[in-house]
Amino acid sequence: MRPANSKVLSFEVPKKLRSAEKHNEMFQSDSGIAGTYVPNMSKEDMDLWKAKHIKGEDERIEIRKTLDGVQVLVVVYKKEYQPKYPKNYPTDVNKVGEYTRLRTEWTKRHQNVRMSMNGKLDMTYDHWWDLSEAIKEAMEILL
Repeated sequence: MRPANSKVLSFEVPKKLRSAEKHNEMFQSDSGIAGTYVPNMSKEDMDLWKAKHIKGEDERIEIRKTLDGVQVLVVVYKKEYQPKYPKNYPTDVNKVGEYTRLRTEWTKRHQNVRMSMNGKLDMTYDHWWDLSEAIKEAMEILL
C-alpha cells in the first residue's frame, strides 16, 4: 500500500529496453497496426502510473499503466470540449469546406476524463485506489 502523502504519477520518461527497430522486429503489431501496443520499457517502469503533461489549447495529462497485460490510458483534460455537430450537409458548394471543418472539430469532442484500454481489466482495490488518486493528482495539476 502506498503512503498517504506519496505522489502516484511519474512524469519521468521511461527508459527503452531495446531500439525501436529491434522492438518492431520482435513485435510486428507495434509497427503500424492500429489499436495494438507492446510496451518497450522495464517492468519497474510498467509498474508506475506514467504521466505526460500536454500543454496548449487542449491542455491535458495522459496517464498510462499496464495491469496484467492490459494497457490502460486515462486522459484528464483541463476543460471539456463539446462543439455541436453541424446540422445538414450544405447544398452550396462554397460552404462544404466550412461544414467539413466543423465536423472535424466535432470529432475532437471530449468530457473531462477519457479512459481506454486494449481488453477486459480486472483491478485490485489497491489499483483502483491508485487510479483514483492518479486522476485526482492530474486534476490538481491542471486546475
